[in-house]
Amino acid sequence: RFVTFDINLYTQDTNGLLARGSATYYPSYYNALGSFLPYMNYNADRRQGIDYNVTFNKKIGEVEVSLGLVGGLAKNKALVRDENNGDNTYLNRQGQSLYGSWAYVCEGYFKDQADIDSHAEQKFGEVKPGDLKYKDINGDGVVDSNDQINIGNGTPTYYYGMNLTLKWKNFTFFARGTGQAGGIGYKNSSYYWINGEKKYSEVVLGAWTPGTASTATYPRLTTTGSDNNFRNSTYWQYSTNYFKLDKVQVTYDMPSSWFENKIVKGLSVYLSGSDLLTIS
Repeated sequence: RFVTFDINLYTQDTNGLLARGSATYYPSYYNALGSFLPYMNYNADRRQGIDYNVTFNKKIGEVEVSLGLVGGLAKNKALVRDENNGDNTYLNRQGQSLYGSWAYVCEGYFKDQADIDSHAEQKFGEVKPGDLKYKDINGDGVVDSNDQINIGNGTPTYYYGMNLTLKWKNFTFFARGTGQAGGIGYKNSSYYWINGEKKYSEVVLGAWTPGTASTATYPRLTTTGSDNNFRNSTYWQYSTNYFKLDKVQVTYDMPSSWFENKIVKGLSVYLSGSDLLTIS
């Protein structure tokens, strides 16, 4: 009984998901005055993964040790999609993760007007020096919604946890940690995306100016809108990986001899802490 384990493998295919018929041929008048394209059972998805639970048990001297490891690895992809992106095949969702995160590739800040004039035209409102510069993925001289690519998973692909129990005489020590990996997110809350008369946070202290162009950590500030800068891109991307020590507890079980022939048959006292450490 030194080691016990439980491992599960799974595959799930889902077929006949609804699609609107955009890649199949219908007369153009089906899209006149709103879409008359019919819904069809066409799309298909696949989800696969592995879950495990392993426990090691060992007695070292008078100390009983139990170490548990749990985790899950998940993969998924779109098997079939009703889509037609022409030559921009990188926009196709078929073959991609179901939770792929589509965003723009940021190439830094525009240095000056000459830099703006020589770059592909960005279709997100007025652009000035200090604004974010996006890559023209398809090379058509314009940066628009067709220039987004899948830069990662919007949800983690791996979850894990561990727990440790040490027993010595009447004392028990327990600790548990959990974590995740493989996902990304964007700093796109009101704390980061600020303009006009919104409440400003400390991130704007690194805003771009002509004098701080080489050290800036935030786009130029503006009292008007900033549609160009506030879009999901690699500039705002961050990893959602973390490890959290979410439980530590020390327990003392009072000797059973204290409760012989008593109404109370046992008593324990403990000291417990929650959410003591997060590494992310």
